[in-house]
Amino acid sequence: MERRGTVDDLFGKQPLYALHDHDPPTQECPMFASYKNILQRATMFLLGVLCALFVTAAADSCYSEVEESCKALPATSEGPTLPNCNAKYGNFDTLQADLQAYVNAHIESSFEFLLMSTHFGNFEANREGFKALYRKLSDKTWEDAIDIIKFITQRGGRMNFNQLPRFKKSVKESRVLQLNEINSLAKALDTEKQLAEEALRIHSQAQHHTKQDSSVAHYVEEQFMEKQAECVRQLAGHSNDLKNLLTERDPSVSVFLFDEYLKKIV
Repeated sequence: MERRGTVDDLFGKQPLYALHDHDPPTQECPMFASYKNILQRATMFLLGVLCALFVTAAADSCYSEVEESCKALPATSEGPTLPNCNAKYGNFDTLQADLQAYVNAHIESSFEFLLMSTHFGNFEANREGFKALYRKLSDKTWEDAIDIIKFITQRGGRMNFNQLPRFKKSVKESRVLQLNEINSLAKALDTEKQLAEEALRIHSQAQHHTKQDSSVAHYVEEQFMEKQAECVRQLAGHSNDLKNLLTERDPSVSVFLFDEYLKKIV
């Protein structure tokens, strides 16, 4: 019987790579391997240095504080404080006390206007026009105080109701609220002027190079400047109109007619 050849007989005992077009594998040069290891170690070292620099730069960031605090999750909401995780930016810290004092000035003025409105609304005075005028001023200053508080909290601050107003009133002026018609208009005009002057001062402080905060300056300008100018103008006009009417022969009739006029325009 004819003996069939094996694979080795057909191709010979050659290495497997001889069946392909590729060259036989060569051994890696020891010097090249050494350079390769050095390059890998240098790359890892540089990556480590960059990571360390990034962590150092982010040490005062909100993210780093959250990451550090969340390693041990608090059992309640009374967890660790995060000083940098707030809405503060710019120079708001240097202006926060002025805004707090401005809030308290509005609250104090609001209650004064409310007491004046109550005085003219009783059965003895019976001046519904003056009552409506001072009630409107009281509501306006109260709403302005709330709006400033909202702005303070929006910028990451807190309201301090113990911060005294910057402008001080005389003892006689602050205690006497049961006034006649012309004196009450003069007091209301002085109060609105003081609030307007304080708004100008805060606006100027917010534009100073050491306390510059464009957000505060823009808020004060948009929220108060035009409205206060209009209010001061109206009160000044009322004061002069009533003063001129009181020079007539019968001042009581003049005051009555002026009160009726206020009822229609307020």
